[in-house]
Amino acid sequence: MFVFGETNLKMIRSAIILIPLVLCSSCAQQRQENAASRSEDKPDALFPVRLEDHYGYIDRSGHVVLKGPYAGASRFSEGLAAVQLTKAGQVGYIDTTGKMVIPEQFELGDPFSDGYAAVMLGRKWGYIDKTGNLVIPFNFGTVMPFSQGRAPVAVSTGNAVSYGYINTKGEYPQTARYDAAMPYREGLAAVQSFAERYKFIDLSGKVVIEPQFAAAGEFSSGLAPVQTVTPEGMRWGYVDKSGKMAIPAQYYNALPFGEGLAPVQIATGRWGYVDAKGTITIRAQWDQAAAFTNGLAQVWQGDKYGYIDTKGTNVWPIQ
Repeated sequence: MFVFGETNLKMIRSAIILIPLVLCSSCAQQRQENAASRSEDKPDALFPVRLEDHYGYIDRSGHVVLKGPYAGASRFSEGLAAVQLTKAGQVGYIDTTGKMVIPEQFELGDPFSDGYAAVMLGRKWGYIDKTGNLVIPFNFGTVMPFSQGRAPVAVSTGNAVSYGYINTKGEYPQTARYDAAMPYREGLAAVQSFAERYKFIDLSGKVVIEPQFAAAGEFSSGLAPVQTVTPEGMRWGYVDKSGKMAIPAQYYNALPFGEGLAPVQIATGRWGYVDAKGTITIRAQWDQAAAFTNGLAQVWQGDKYGYIDTKGTNVWPIQ
């Protein structure tokens, strides 16, 4: 869930997938020039940073464009970002000019995806649209983002908890339930059924890649991180959509690709980045690292973080 006012990592249960957010779910600086002068930037190309005792946002060049001050701030997605104006206060959403377009009213809030964002109220999760209207009621204890019209959510059956996929109306087009489920990406999703290893299903629920992985993440650039047994022990590699191991299982942890690069952890415990051929393009040097989005990736040393570009150059030094 989103932890407001401090940077943390989100562990997605099935794959130890670390996602950098200042406000985060089950799981997140105004330059002197006007924000309108940033028209060449993508709507999402602002990144949360800590500024002394509060949070603000930088652009892709590392310039402070929204100073806040925010007590908590998440990444921008689809032109909006969840923020908290006061510590332990409620959460609302701002646009890239800093205007509060969805008033503070939620306990927690996730980034938008497919036009919807998961929000918490009364310790239950539901989904809002970009106008702030509640489109799926607060019925769930655990949720994940929408993608391709589906979102995995936790469903309670007696004392047991299972996962299913809802559509944007809150309906269950698939009847199957799983012990673990990841969001759909590129038409496939990693799921785990009782007493099985992880497999991949398509949007209809049909098994496309048979159960064989100890853990699995999301597809991106035609590849998904998977954990499997090797002679050296449990290792992570990348599988293609046919189920073939495209990058050998050799890493101690691995995350989905973003903009052609994927964060991986090597034997030293450090994180770096590989390309689709498995070639290290940015050497492993950080305690933790996240996928690239809009040209930048968040990297950590201890509990401090910064941003790098796709060449590994510091855009916002770790601090």
